[in-house]
Amino acid sequence: MTNLPAPAQLSTLNREITTLTERLAPARADAIVRSLGVMQSAGMSLPQGIDPQKFDVIYGYALDGVPSCGLTIATQKLIKGDYAGNPDILLGMIPKPPILAALAKQEARAAREDLARKREIAAAMKRVAPEVDRSPEVMARVRARLSQFRQDHEEAKAKERGVVIHEPMSPEKAEYWAKIQQLPDWWEIGAEQMAFRRKIQSEIAEARTDDEASHAA
Repeated sequence: MTNLPAPAQLSTLNREITTLTERLAPARADAIVRSLGVMQSAGMSLPQGIDPQKFDVIYGYALDGVPSCGLTIATQKLIKGDYAGNPDILLGMIPKPPILAALAKQEARAAREDLARKREIAAAMKRVAPEVDRSPEVMARVRARLSQFRQDHEEAKAKERGVVIHEPMSPEKAEYWAKIQQLPDWWEIGAEQMAFRRKIQSEIAEARTDDEASHAA
C-alpha cells in the first residue's frame, strides 16, 4: 500500500477500516447460538450448573456486546484445544459464560488495536495538504498574477519617488475597471474624479484595441 498514490492509499485504508469495523461488530444472537451449537457438535459438554433448557439465554446475556470476530476465534481455538493449560478451561467442556465472554474479548484485542491504528493513519492522511496543481493553465495564471503584482509594486515605488510611469492597461485590468464603471455612483462626482474616470476610459479603450489587434494577428 505504501507504493500507491495518497488517494489510493486512503481508499485502501478506508476499505480495511470498514472490514475491521464489521468484524468487531457485536455478535448477534444467532451467531452466539451457532457457536454454542458448533462446540456441542464437536463433542463439548455444557459446564455443570447450566440448565440445558436455558443455556442459550444465559450465554446470550453473557456474550451480549462481545465482538463477533472474537467469539469466532475463541470458538475455533476451543474446538482445537488451543487453550490447553489454562486452569479455567477444561478440554471437552464449553467454558462458563463469563469465561467465554472474556476469551472472545481477548481474541478481538488484536483487531481492535489494528482498527485504532488504521483510523489514526487515515486521519493523519486527511490532514495532509493537497498536492499543488501545477498544470499549464494554473501556472500561467500564477505567472500573470505575479507579473501584475510586480508591475503594481513598481508603479507604487515610482509614485513615492515622484515619478509617474505610464504602463499600458492589461486586459485583466481593463475588464476590472469596466465592471467598476458599470456600478452606480453613490457620491457627488468632483472634477478630480471625472478626470480619473476619463483616464481610465481612455486606457480601457486602448487595451481593448490592442487586444483586438493581437487576436486579429
